[in-house]
Amino acid sequence: MDRPSTQFYIQSKIATIMDKQRPRIGAATLVMKDGKFLLGQRNKKNAKDKWVIPGGGVQWGETLHEAAIREIKEETNLDVDIHKFLCHKEIINLPGDYHSVVFFFLASPKNAELEAREDISQAKFFNIEEIKKLDCVDVVEHVLRDAGFWS
Repeated sequence: MDRPSTQFYIQSKIATIMDKQRPRIGAATLVMKDGKFLLGQRNKKNAKDKWVIPGGGVQWGETLHEAAIREIKEETNLDVDIHKFLCHKEIINLPGDYHSVVFFFLASPKNAELEAREDISQAKFFNIEEIKKLDCVDVVEHVLRDAGFWS
């Protein structure tokens, strides 16, 4: 049975460590419908049970725009029309070893088949007053403020 060489093993371990020391690039989509905004409740370790703007990491060779469309489809089953770029936010959680730069886009749904999937246990539309009462990650308020929806 062939085993990877020690040198290859060490190089791949170093690459893994170095990759964790770089910020992750992400794209997220704030979907707006009838004055309400789509949020998803996380079911994963980071921010478990908190409400978030659906999104995730950009894949190699993918544009931010493409990533935003793909992530919203993967997490909520919605097809969307992206209208504009809203803002970007840096999310740094140390010592949790999490550093991300996320680009947020405003979109509207093209279909009504909303279904929570992947990292999301629930997906719902909320108005601003409802969002203010939810247990959201901080970036939700920051993005809504920057976009002029939260006063």
